Amino acid sequence: MLIYSGSRIIYMSALNEIRKFFQGLQTLYQTYLPKVDPILVNDLLSRQQKDPDSAPFYMVEMFTEDGTDEEAKREFIIRKTGMAPAIYDNGTHYVTNQRLTLEILNELAEPEDVLEITGDFTGNLGGVGASHDYTGNPSGVGALHSRSSFERSYPSKKNVNINVENSAKASPQANVDKLRELRLAFKGLQTLYDTYLPKIDPDLVNDLLSRQQKDPDSAPFYMVEMFTEDGTDEEAKREFIIRKTGMAPAIYDNGTHYVTNQRLTLEILNELAEPEDVIKITGDFTGNLGGVGASHSRREATETDE
Repeated sequence: MLIYSGSRIIYMSALNEIRKFFQGLQTLYQTYLPKVDPILVNDLLSRQQKDPDSAPFYMVEMFTEDGTDEEAKREFIIRKTGMAPAIYDNGTHYVTNQRLTLEILNELAEPEDVLEITGDFTGNLGGVGASHDYTGNPSGVGALHSRSSFERSYPSKKNVNINVENSAKASPQANVDKLRELRLAFKGLQTLYDTYLPKIDPDLVNDLLSRQQKDPDSAPFYMVEMFTEDGTDEEAKREFIIRKTGMAPAIYDNGTHYVTNQRLTLEILNELAEPEDVIKITGDFTGNLGGVGASHSRREATETDE
């Protein structure tokens, strides 16, 4: 891979290409789904990338304007999702544990009284209930700064954004086209990951870039799990990880599974994946040093490559 050629210029170019493509994808989200949390869209598309016909369960939270007709909104949500929402905050916060698709998200966001939609993957009907607060941004989660930057760079897109923002008036074909464009752009991003970061779980890269999109200078904490070939020199790998991350790894499975709770950047991920004996790197956001330890298996981490 070019990224491993030893040229710092090529190395930086590859990572910058990923970041720019990711930023462009976020701009599409803000253009076509301005009321929906980009992290929710990313997570949904990641899961459907693995199983295109799936409609996974999410705890979806909708925030609406003051004075929303509570009964009408309840009936609307039942009609669109098949699930009766829990209702909070005087009829301005609606929560459903439901199967989700991009089409359903788009339809839920259509009414003018909807301010924001966010949520979390649950995988089943056993969700934990409301867990988000309204951000106070009527243009969507984290959208204001990114949209103004986008409009400064691409002023011709302003009218497109205004037109699609009122999705209720868009034709069915326009909705199909915009969702198809989102899916194609997301697939293109995954192709970049496969090309430049082939050993790293795309879900981990997506999550990291989503968090850094909100805070570009951050290096958030993740529980990072590295799987290596049989016969890996355990002590040498331990020293390598300490040198790259500043953290001593926990070691499992006869020196083929290394786990660190550490601050993470795309540069660190790339450096950890460079040695030939590394098979796969995955992980989960922890936010601090209080992570729970190893939670992935070698089979789980590598099954998408088999």
